[in-house]
Amino acid sequence: MSTHPRSKKRGRWIDITFIIIILALSSLMFFLLMLSNPAKKEKEVVSANLPTNSKEQINQSDSVYPGIRIITETSNDEKTPYAIQYPQSNVPEFNDIVKAYTNNMKTLYLNETDYLNESNIHRSGELNISFEVFQHTTGYYSFVIHSYMNKSGTNGLTETRTYRLHNQSGHMLTINDLLANNEKSLVKLATKVREYILSDNELMPYLLQEQLEEKTVPTWDNFSNFSLKKDTIEFYYDNYEIAAVAAGSKVVSIPLEDMNEIIADSFKLPKVAIQPPPTTSGKENEIPIGGIQTKDSVVNSLPKVVALTFDDGPTPESTTLILDTLKKYNAKATFFMLGSRVSFYPEIVKEMHEAGHELGNHTWNHLDLTKASSEKIALEINNTSDAIEQATGTKPTVFRPPYGAVNNSVRAQTSLPVVLWDVDTLDWKYRNANHLLTHVKKHVKGGSTILMHDIHMSTAEGLDAVLAYLQGEGYSFVTVSELNSDAN
Repeated sequence: MSTHPRSKKRGRWIDITFIIIILALSSLMFFLLMLSNPAKKEKEVVSANLPTNSKEQINQSDSVYPGIRIITETSNDEKTPYAIQYPQSNVPEFNDIVKAYTNNMKTLYLNETDYLNESNIHRSGELNISFEVFQHTTGYYSFVIHSYMNKSGTNGLTETRTYRLHNQSGHMLTINDLLANNEKSLVKLATKVREYILSDNELMPYLLQEQLEEKTVPTWDNFSNFSLKKDTIEFYYDNYEIAAVAAGSKVVSIPLEDMNEIIADSFKLPKVAIQPPPTTSGKENEIPIGGIQTKDSVVNSLPKVVALTFDDGPTPESTTLILDTLKKYNAKATFFMLGSRVSFYPEIVKEMHEAGHELGNHTWNHLDLTKASSEKIALEINNTSDAIEQATGTKPTVFRPPYGAVNNSVRAQTSLPVVLWDVDTLDWKYRNANHLLTHVKKHVKGGSTILMHDIHMSTAEGLDAVLAYLQGEGYSFVTVSELNSDAN
């Protein structure tokens, strides 16, 4: 009987030892399992690279397009600032594809910037992702996502990606769906795209013949990056895909009427006789071109005076370079700014105000206001005005609606004069510093209001030549308000 307690004690120690051995073996098996599953490990690394700091903000808002929401991700981190906007819908598969693209771009940007900083290359980067929406009569939305990434202070990376969605059915349109008779139509499409590219005289000096041949071979992948608009189909090519970087990203726009023989019946356009251009009399939505719009009037031409205008900024590198160039020529300009970007870079807005430039409102999110409710219009305009006032101590004096789209509902929500333009440099399309001067030479006249965008480095780089030419021709530079004052 005296040995019984020691037997129980010895049994408890055996149990404890056995449990410890089991736990150790379990830990070892888990560790070996993690090593044998690289895909899971890689996924965790990618997730870890996505920003989680307190400077990041993520917001969601409804768009004017039914079923489409706008996701905005921003960070004001000094070394890795970014502003990302992308669409989300009621279709999970579409959402996953778009979200994966923006996440990949953000991860690439953050990883590369971190690497440069660790290598003692202390330069702040920039990532800007924005998108446009085009709606076809069949109900398909085309989402055109533009990305600009600058990681080291040198020339940035620009690219365009497109996605097409029928929000009600959930179908994502491909080029295969669009073309009738498939393979035969694909060959005809390749020929037509090549012809349109070769007919662009301004692009010709920059064409890369070998790349052009490769990119117009009739394969489905070669024509997958497209948007479907009401009357046209547009194909997008990034730098060096068909032309040298100096020419920037290229958009090949083909009227759908020219595609009638090869596209599916549901996308065909009826051929119509050419009608004389309509008059603007009595049309609420008619958009007069040029100068400040007051009581639907257009500024008359003035001798040797032009108004330089810049939309969609500010952005650190290109807007700053533009301000330096304007100072060099003692030129004043008008900046139509997005409230979302003013909130990122208030110090740049303050700098342009202190330099004597005119501050303009271009809405918060660059929406087509003619498709928005009165409440949404007022919110877009008023929030932007408040952001500009907070940055500079003064409110904007003029307003430019995105896309030049304006009607009585839009006018009713602001007392600011509405400013349009008569010279569109198409800098957003060509991204070509040399094209900027060529286009201005061809279209400028006394009293012109010139449209440019200060978010494009190609515009900033081409501005010096434009101002040198205009100054040499005897032009002086005024703000749009001064232009309107002179006209009256």
